[in-house]
Amino acid sequence: MNHQEKSFFLLIFAVVIWGASFLPTKWVLNYINSYELLFYRFLLASIVFFFLVKNDILKHYKNTYLYGLITGFCMAFAFIFQTQALSFTQSSNVAFLTGLEGIIAPFLCFFISKAKLSFKIFFLALLACFGMFLFSDANFDNFGKGEYLAIICAVFFALLVALNDKFLKSNDLNTFIFFQFVGSTIMYLLSALIFADLSLTPILNSKIFILILVSALIFTIFCFFAQNYAQKHLHPSKVALILLLEPISAGILGSFYGEVFTILQLLGAGLILIALAFS
Repeated sequence: MNHQEKSFFLLIFAVVIWGASFLPTKWVLNYINSYELLFYRFLLASIVFFFLVKNDILKHYKNTYLYGLITGFCMAFAFIFQTQALSFTQSSNVAFLTGLEGIIAPFLCFFISKAKLSFKIFFLALLACFGMFLFSDANFDNFGKGEYLAIICAVFFALLVALNDKFLKSNDLNTFIFFQFVGSTIMYLLSALIFADLSLTPILNSKIFILILVSALIFTIFCFFAQNYAQKHLHPSKVALILLLEPISAGILGSFYGEVFTILQLLGAGLILIALAFS
């Protein structure tokens, strides 16, 4: 199995895990706010990952830290705008509009990293986004603040894909990921101080702390390692399409807990899978 095949299956596995993360994350958010969760999750991930790859970081940090921090800020902005969007509109609208990164990313990659832009890539991205529209069952009768925030979120996610494509190929992977975590942690700390009341509850409550630790180790370290590893070997547009599988995997897992798909949602999921298969 070559690097491209490994990257493809590793990223799909990570996306499935991200889809599975919705249920435990939803439980934790009953006790702490989303900004606290993001801050402690990425703080723990930064600390653990440092000790795992300390030698690489000490060797490469001078050439890599700035690029990692920039992409970390970008990733944090995407999640912050997504969190804010969910406060103003329904989650299905946010899911679809966030999926627009699949269309935006190829253009940003073309301008930022000179990645090849073809009609096939654009058509498949458009097909996948239409599939996402059907799958998310979005409703735009009252297009407002939440929808605009979700579009900004999609732009930042697409920008993250483009910047990763530009910076990863010439930088050490482990060092890049570490500083990406650090950059995100800084932004989430500021967000927690501005938008919420940062407390010690996640540290003092053993059940919450264990879930955040699992989130840091699996949903953050493993999954973001998989995404960044994949971006070293796959076309960025393909990465953006694979990431659209996250809500599908979440929906499939949710079906075990009583969630039911409509015919249009199944059609939408099928269109996304077709776009991925031909990408």
